[in-house]
Amino acid sequence: MNLNTIFWLLILLCLCDEGHFNAVKNNFKEVCSFLTLPGKLVIFDPNYLKGAKDEYLRKIGANLSGAVDMKEQLKIADERCNQWKIDNELLCVFRDIVTISNLILDDAVRIQEMLSYTSTRFRYYYNHYIGSWFLHPQIAKLGCGDPLVSIVIHLRKLSTLTSFDELFYMKSLHDNINAKGFRQEIDRLCPVSSADKTCKMRIWTKVADKIEQLLTYAGRDQWDTEVSKMLRNATKLYLHAAEMYIAPQQVDHAAQFTLKSEVSNWIKEIAIYIFDSIQNDDVESLRRLLELLPYEIDLPCNETAEFLSLMRTSCTFISILNSLSWYLAGTNTSGNIKEISSSIDYEKFLQQRRFEQILNIGETTQNILLSVAQHLKLAVKTNFEELKNYFKTLADLDLKRTQIDIDDITSDLDKYKRSSKETSQKLDSLMNVILKAAMAATIGDQIEAVLATSIAIAQSFNPMKLIFSGGTATDILEASQGLSQAMVGVARAAKLKDAFDNLIREVTRFDDKLSKNEIYLNSVSRLVKSMKVASVSSLSSLSSSSELKAHMNTFLENYENYEPAITKVDLRAITAYWENLIDEACDILDTSYGIVSGITKTILAAQRTCPNAKVEVQKLITIYEEIYDFQFELMVSLSDCVRAFASFQAANAINSDFDAAKLKYADNQDILAKMEMQSLFSMISYKISILSAIKSYCDILTYTEGHVPNECIGSKTSITSLLSRTKLTCSPSLAFHSIPTKPSKPGDKAYIILEDLYSGNTVTFKIPDSHWLIEHNWITSFQQNDKIFVQRFEIYPPVLSRTTKQIHVEVQATVGNQLTPPHGTEYVISPRIKLGFTYREGTGGQMCRQTEIPNPYNDNCRDMPNICPMTTAIPTCSSPGNICPSIYAQWHIKLHGFENASLTVASTDISLKVALQLCRIPSSIQRKKHSSRFSELPYTVEQHKNQQEYSSTVLRRNVMCCVSNHYYDELISKCKACPLGTVDKYNGLFCANTIRFVPAPTSNIEFSFDDAKKVCIEARTTIASRKTFAKAVARSYKDCRCGWLSERIMLSPTPKETCKENGGLSTVTCTSSNTWGVYCYN
Repeated sequence: MNLNTIFWLLILLCLCDEGHFNAVKNNFKEVCSFLTLPGKLVIFDPNYLKGAKDEYLRKIGANLSGAVDMKEQLKIADERCNQWKIDNELLCVFRDIVTISNLILDDAVRIQEMLSYTSTRFRYYYNHYIGSWFLHPQIAKLGCGDPLVSIVIHLRKLSTLTSFDELFYMKSLHDNINAKGFRQEIDRLCPVSSADKTCKMRIWTKVADKIEQLLTYAGRDQWDTEVSKMLRNATKLYLHAAEMYIAPQQVDHAAQFTLKSEVSNWIKEIAIYIFDSIQNDDVESLRRLLELLPYEIDLPCNETAEFLSLMRTSCTFISILNSLSWYLAGTNTSGNIKEISSSIDYEKFLQQRRFEQILNIGETTQNILLSVAQHLKLAVKTNFEELKNYFKTLADLDLKRTQIDIDDITSDLDKYKRSSKETSQKLDSLMNVILKAAMAATIGDQIEAVLATSIAIAQSFNPMKLIFSGGTATDILEASQGLSQAMVGVARAAKLKDAFDNLIREVTRFDDKLSKNEIYLNSVSRLVKSMKVASVSSLSSLSSSSELKAHMNTFLENYENYEPAITKVDLRAITAYWENLIDEACDILDTSYGIVSGITKTILAAQRTCPNAKVEVQKLITIYEEIYDFQFELMVSLSDCVRAFASFQAANAINSDFDAAKLKYADNQDILAKMEMQSLFSMISYKISILSAIKSYCDILTYTEGHVPNECIGSKTSITSLLSRTKLTCSPSLAFHSIPTKPSKPGDKAYIILEDLYSGNTVTFKIPDSHWLIEHNWITSFQQNDKIFVQRFEIYPPVLSRTTKQIHVEVQATVGNQLTPPHGTEYVISPRIKLGFTYREGTGGQMCRQTEIPNPYNDNCRDMPNICPMTTAIPTCSSPGNICPSIYAQWHIKLHGFENASLTVASTDISLKVALQLCRIPSSIQRKKHSSRFSELPYTVEQHKNQQEYSSTVLRRNVMCCVSNHYYDELISKCKACPLGTVDKYNGLFCANTIRFVPAPTSNIEFSFDDAKKVCIEARTTIASRKTFAKAVARSYKDCRCGWLSERIMLSPTPKETCKENGGLSTVTCTSSNTWGVYCYN
């Protein structure tokens, strides 16, 4: 910071004199005079205006800082205001006023170039334009006046323009002014609409867009057609709603009585057009019309407003338009993700169709809307309560769907937030230990103060941290600055500094890319929080929340065009930066000497800190990749949730209007005329609800049957035909299958590491395609095009406990639920289904009360005890309210019961046995024309009840029995010798080390010799002796950790020079202070 900057800041700190402060504020108020000056001059002179502007601002600068140059003031202001993110300090106000004054002067020159200065149009338009700027927060502080009257006058003027040329001319003015500085400022200040007076101007800035869309859709040649007139009226309706939204207090209520008839006619005309377009499945016309209508405007609606008053009518209509907008967003077929709900019985809802029954209207009636509305008006008189109850049912259904969706969304968000936080914190903790140890070994005590603050880098790479409230790059840069500077000039730390700086640069690059989605992701976060409520009743109370509607509109505006700036390539690239940093830091430790560094290396080696850090990097990137995939599902689920809530709002508004009608007109014979508008709204709302239900039901059928049913044809779908068709169900079969326990290639996700499974951690498993299923004998080549669902998913690890253990398996499908990977449509099942299963394994214990399951590892060479199932009621894919996930989904698997056990880990390849009940729809059936005549096909659940039991033919294998110290290799179907240092387990099922290291439960608790013996006994082993330990070392057993032996001594088997390649870093003499486990003998 230079002396001028320091001097300027000292001056600001001395601005404590109240008189001086008021003088500065009075100078600011003089800016108002300059802002209105262009509209008062006799002759327009840009040079004069520029000089006047500089003089006003110079006077303000003099009162603020004396002789300090204005450019220097602005430079300091930028530094101060940007760094501290403040805008209410005088210096920051001054900075903003200078910027705004320059923008206004530029716009004034543009207006003068387009219009003759002597024309009244210039003065009118400039004064109206400058009034808009008066709503800017910084200008508003000056008290220049209230511009709302000017804005209302302009909106009304626009609504009177009828010729194409007049509107084109006005649109050109908007393009050259509002689209410049003012619009940019409003977008910057108000990324999301709100009730704030300034942010309401976002609606005003869109006026030019509406006019441009009108000119495009109507066209000069078609300007006088009936459709173009209707589009013009739709635009007028937007201007009318904008007036009521921006300046409700300026609305001339006397004039509204005159307007009421005209606006009501517009609404009626538009309602008829909407209904006809829905009937004709004319989605493109609906989209065009909706772009002109005020569906996103949040009018100050009030249920106590006069029934069928202009305000109330407009509010109800806008609720329906909002529902329509979300329905249209859902009809966009370009997306490859769909949400299907198992919690709503759409079939039952469509079967009722009570609205048609109440009105006595046949489904095939082709009456125009007004004719149908006549039925409704008659029904209002005779079946009022039934109609009211029907719309209450609609509202309740949509509210239930909203509640289920938001609960599912928040549950998923909490799960991913928790898993990413736990793993990132673990990685950050390991990295801080490694970096501090490396720096201590390099430059000693000089770095102690700098390293007092931990650096949380890992969390900064979360692709959804804006939703999870993660840290920013600024936080990381500030925390890492001291560490990076401390490495400067230290030769041994040069490579470490480069690796560290490269990773930090990635943090900055990551944040820069993420900032491109910041506004939208923040909006998503606020929308979820707004809808995250404890009960249905509290969600219902949100129906009139302006804040919630603002977030819904912002989400809708950006939903279809959302494209994440962070890609999977970015996430994978981070892995190399992490591993390079770990390697450089651990290399410094490996080559350091001395007692202190030796003890540090011993501790890190015992805890396997360096290799564990690399493992955590891989785990974290895997989680972040899954979060990346999940964000697309989140957007689809959230859009369905908001769509249901918008439908609820529309149905709720109509239901409220029925209540108001009954209260006011219960004894009035004129009720039919009063309810005509209500009739139109009711029919449109009903039609949208029915079409939404049909779409949702057809999406479910498309998924569960593996193809689009012939009866599903959009708005032309016959409900009668859809409900009378025979549903196609899958064919279930239960069998044991094998899952690899090691990856076959980089990026492989179709394996499960046994140690992770035993530890109780969540493991991820995903089958890439049908070729994998064929290769691993899950299906035949003739079945590779079948649609395959998972009805049961049970995990049985290769373990035989001394005592009976109760094991619980949790399996849940997460992302990537496709029927035909990798490019097929992804289906998000809401709520997500958890497949749970509990069983007992081991010797002894209670008698099993259920039919025992043959042990899947049994064959003619071994006879391990059967497994006792504890779970009996397992739903099928055709059970009500149950939708089974696809075999190709990504699975989260968790095993409870072995967390505190010390289990023998295989040193050779062994497959994990799983019992899967797969439910298939053969491709031969999918290719046939499926219709109501499909009942003759032989695939129904009833016909396959005999396949619910485990098939004994696939359990008992006929394999070659291996001699001692050999194991059976499933891949080549031959016996192989156990590797050096290992022995066979369970008669050649696999080989395991003769001794193995079992870590202490925690390094913070003293691990005694007696504790060590108990750990080995629990693992069905004994504590190793020095003799067996030496024999294992002679057979090439390697480990770099210290552990107990039966002679009450502690040893580490691996020589120092070979320790690094096995992940360790030291082999100093083991003592009780650095004992971390025990060596057990098989």
